[in-house]
This record gives sequence, structure tokens and C-alpha cells, in this order.
Amino acid sequence: MDNLCLKISNIDRVGLVLDISQVLAARQINIISMELEINTIYVEIEPLHDSSKQYLIHELCAIAMVTAVTEINLMPHQERAEQLNAVLTSVSDGIIGIDLEGRITQYNPAAEKIVRLPAIDVLGQPFDTIFPANSPLLETLQHGTRYNNREIVLEKTKSHYLSSGRPIVDKNGRIIGAVAIIKDISAVRELVYTVTGQLQITFDEILFTSRSMQRVVTLAKSIARGESTVLIRGETGTGKELIARALHAASPRNNKIFVPLNCAAIPDALLESELFGYEDGAFTGAAKGGKHGLFEFANGGTIFLDEIGEIPSHLQAKLLRVLQEGKVRRIGSTREIPVDVRVLAATNRNLESMITKGSFREDLYYRLNVIPLFIPPLRERKDDIPLLIQFFLKRCATRLHKETDTISQAALVKLTGYHWPGNIRELENVIERAVNIVIGNIIQVEHIIFDQDYTPSMPAVTQACDRTLDEIINEVEHDVLVKAMVKHTTSRQLGAALGLSHTAILKKLHKHGLTLKRSS
Repeated sequence: MDNLCLKISNIDRVGLVLDISQVLAARQINIISMELEINTIYVEIEPLHDSSKQYLIHELCAIAMVTAVTEINLMPHQERAEQLNAVLTSVSDGIIGIDLEGRITQYNPAAEKIVRLPAIDVLGQPFDTIFPANSPLLETLQHGTRYNNREIVLEKTKSHYLSSGRPIVDKNGRIIGAVAIIKDISAVRELVYTVTGQLQITFDEILFTSRSMQRVVTLAKSIARGESTVLIRGETGTGKELIARALHAASPRNNKIFVPLNCAAIPDALLESELFGYEDGAFTGAAKGGKHGLFEFANGGTIFLDEIGEIPSHLQAKLLRVLQEGKVRRIGSTREIPVDVRVLAATNRNLESMITKGSFREDLYYRLNVIPLFIPPLRERKDDIPLLIQFFLKRCATRLHKETDTISQAALVKLTGYHWPGNIRELENVIERAVNIVIGNIIQVEHIIFDQDYTPSMPAVTQACDRTLDEIINEVEHDVLVKAMVKHTTSRQLGAALGLSHTAILKKLHKHGLTLKRSS
């Protein structure tokens, strides 16, 4: 039988608790607990049979100033404890509470799952015997400081989570404990993935009718469900990232994160910290608490390294270790963190030639090139052009709020006869340009303007008689850069083609007000 809990309503007076205690003592009934509120006394006693219970209630009601006696299921402190336990059990975040002595007093089921230790081994134990001695929660207990989203790694259980801490204070403002809310790092990654709403591309959304693309897609579908590294080769603008996204969507990792990174778009000095992360104080300007890199962020999912040929030599060795060992080491750290990531890479560079020149590691090449996938340029899959034109035409017209829905036969012939150095991206630009220009719903041949049509011709030497040498050199330099930028989409590629350093190319681009197009 459960203990008997009674609620004794009353008009407060001196000696009321004594009178109640005397009634219980006279019947040899022990008081297990008692709580007092204004005009209410709660008493918990041992179980009684119905007849004894009714007689006791009758006696208590006879006490002066007692207005009512009713049976309740739980004492107030028990009810509060049950409610708190229900709240702690229902939340998805881990909650760890400690008292003023640093003993663990609260440890909910979510914390058990995140920390990977059962409550029976944790509750009542000193906090610093279970968790790192330098944990920020102990600082919160000592000084009342708050902290948010500090990264914690518990080596003995391999648990990895973010912790936010707050002091627990009484009504007088004195610290009586501290509480930490912890979030599993994988759950944080999934939350970011959900909020950012990343583009999902499947093989069904890749448009083609040509046999060359059919072979590519058939091979890609067959390798998608594997775990091997894939190296996607092809010219700029052929849709390498679309293929990478479709590979991820068709893989067993499709419900995990897909992390794309253009290696050519990030300066060398930042690329290492973006990929591998860094520890607290690893370098000047490092964020407090450190930062996890994209390999850790993509744990369980897929990382897509576009323009892999642009990765500097000193990072190639670190990337090779990740591929070989499945572990990353942050900048400024001595520990290695295991990661489960499928790597997809892409490039429009001739890696074999780079190996010969010593600018790309041969061992890394073979780690990346487990499954090569070659995307044909648009000029070799002209059967796909009409289909792509209709798709881009409909999309651009909708976005630009125009009624253009038809392309003339002459315009179609002009488009299919072009060599498309910029591939699908250039085709999309040309169609969008035409939709902007056209008045009406039919695109005519005069609305089709290719990128090369905007490139001015080289100045004739005979026309330079009345100009200074510097003026002529500047104009020639500008034209050479513009033409080279059609084929080369990064400053490193442009520098290699023109025999200039990366820094020199950037200065010349700035000088002429030119901006490189971002490659896919």
C-alpha cells in the first residue's frame, strides 16, 4: 500500500501543528513528511485501513481551526518532483545539474544517450570524476559565469557535444548549483542541415537524351550506393556538382548532410581551418572554444570537394590522411577525431599533367580516383541542347515574369551550332539574356547573343600610331585576360596559363575591373 497523504485546510493559529502531531502520536502513527503553506498543512504518514483512516480524519477535523481534511495522491514536493522528472524525460536536450559541492544531482535520459553513461554510474558522483576537470560548468558553479555552445569531447566514451551552462541561484542571489544543457554534435549538424534547406538533386532531375550522358548517369546510379571515393572530371560548367548531389541523394547517406566546398574559392590561409577546424587559441583571431571543420560537420554524410586540383600542396598530405585513416586533426591539436564521410571530388584540371609537374601528389590522386566519372562537354552532347533550352526558357520566363515560351527554328539552329566553351552554364546565361531582351513570346535569332560577342577584337597595330605604348599594352592585356577567363575560371588556372603568379593575376584583374566566374 502507498503512504497516506492528507491535506489539512485551516485557519492559521499558534499550536496547530502541535495539536495535529499529538493526535497522530496518540495513535502511534509516525509522520514521514510534513509541508506547510498558508492555511494548508500537508502530512504524509504510513498506510491505514479504511476504518482507521476515516476515524483519523474525523479526529483531525475536530481540532480547533481545522476547516477540512482531504486525502491526496502526492505530497506537494512529490508532485513537483514528478513534474520535473516528466519535463526532464521529455526534452531531447541533455540536462546535467550539480549542487554546491559539485555532485551530480540531475541527469536526464537524453544526457545518458549523449554522454553514453547510465544514470546509475553518474548520479551522486563528483562532476569532475566523470567529466573533464576543465569543464566550463565548474567555472559557472564557482563564479556564476554563463557560457553558450562550448564544444566538449569526453574521450573515455567518445561522446562529442555542445554545452551551455547557467548558475542556479536562490531568492537571495546566492549560487546553490549549476546546470548544463548539452546537444549531441550530430543533432546540431542535422539541425543546421534542416534550417539551411540544402538543394536536393536526384538523377531524375538531370536532363538529357544523348547516349553519352546516358552512359554517365547509368554508371553514376550503379556507384551511388557504395562508399568509394568518386572523382568527377569535366570542363567548367558541365554540371559536376549536380552529379555529386545526385550521387548523395541516391546513396544510403541521403538523409545526412551534403557539404559542398569549392577549394578554389577559399584563400589558402583559410582553407585548412575550413576543412579540418582548429582548437581554442590555435592562432591569433581563433574563435574561443575552437571550431570544428567541414569534415567533422559532414560526419555521417558526404563532402564534395570541387576544384580539388586547386588544393595547395601542404593540405594534400592532410587530405590524404583523412582518406586513408578516416581521421582528422584540428589545427593546434594533438588528438585525432574519427569521421565517417564519403568524399566526392571534382576538377576540370589535368591532374595527370600536374602529377608530372610535381604540383599534385600521386598518392592522393590514386586515393581520389577510385571511381572516375567523366562528364562530356555540351558540344559532345548536342542532342541534349533542345531539351535544356526548353527547361531554361521556362524557368527564366517564370522568374522574370515574362510570357516568353517559344524559340524560333533559326534561333535553335544558331544555338545547336555553337561550340559552347562555357557548357551548360553558358547556355543558361544565353537563354536568360534572350528572355531579358525579347519583347513578346518568341525568341528570334537576333536575341541570341553569345559571351564571345561581347569580347572586343584585338586592336590593330596600324590604329595605334596616335596612342602611347602604355595605352596599347593595357588594352591588349585587358583583352588577353578576358579571353583567357572564358576557359580558366580560377586565378590559379589563369596564372598557370599566362605564366604569372597567383598574386600577379589578382592584381591585374583588380586593375582592369575584372571578376572571375565561379566554377561548378
